Amino acid sequence: MIPDFALARGHVWHRRYTPMDHRFRVPLWLVWSDVDAPDRLLAGHWLWGRRWRPVTFRDRDFVDASGRPLGDKVRERAGALGLDWSAGRVHMLGQWRTFGVLFNPLVLYFHFPAGAQRPDSALAEVRNTPWRERHFYPLRLREEGDEQVVEHDKTFHVSPFLPLALRYHWTLHALFPELRLTLRDQDGADTVFAAGLKLAMVEPRAAAMGAVIGRFGAQGVRTLAGIYWQAWKLWRKGARFHSHPRRSKQDDGEKTHDGR
Repeated sequence: MIPDFALARGHVWHRRYTPMDHRFRVPLWLVWSDVDAPDRLLAGHWLWGRRWRPVTFRDRDFVDASGRPLGDKVRERAGALGLDWSAGRVHMLGQWRTFGVLFNPLVLYFHFPAGAQRPDSALAEVRNTPWRERHFYPLRLREEGDEQVVEHDKTFHVSPFLPLALRYHWTLHALFPELRLTLRDQDGADTVFAAGLKLAMVEPRAAAMGAVIGRFGAQGVRTLAGIYWQAWKLWRKGARFHSHPRRSKQDDGEKTHDGR
């Protein structure tokens, strides 16, 4: 059964394969939410809300800087990229603002057709550092046993230590309450870099919603600091620096790419 809401707790891992080995793993929690009804989840704990709470949901934190309802924005963006999400359920997996701070390297939106227990497609919202750009990849998932996969060219500059001329290979294992995701950057047959999430969905009871605040605190600050810390370590190891191609355009006050 696909839950309407959940706390996704686990860890994220990164591994660089070439020209040097570099890896790390950090704990994190993400929010799994019906994009049309975030207020139902917010009502579960008094420290969660739309304003002035340790955990805050704001529509303008996702898709674009407008305050329009998230569900409307997600479906509109998906449609612009060729995904028909006019019917069915849409859920998001991402960080929400904690203690006023938010940094979301990746937000995933999953579409479930009526009656389906697995998504048929997804929309990946990718942010880069420090350029504050936003990019969307439409992902049409295909079945491979217990997993779902999709491949496409990389068209958005994210890390200054990885070139643009790579191909992304996504592998999704979404058999709730477990969710695993792996993203590999490949140069031909060679894997240059891989990252992944390993998460367990926890029912968002009040005790669990309060516990993640105490355990993880201002997760956005730690995420951003961790990115710079790992970048410094890669630089010390001699990783090559790749300049930004500067192919962005302005949209809603932010530089946004539409993935086409």
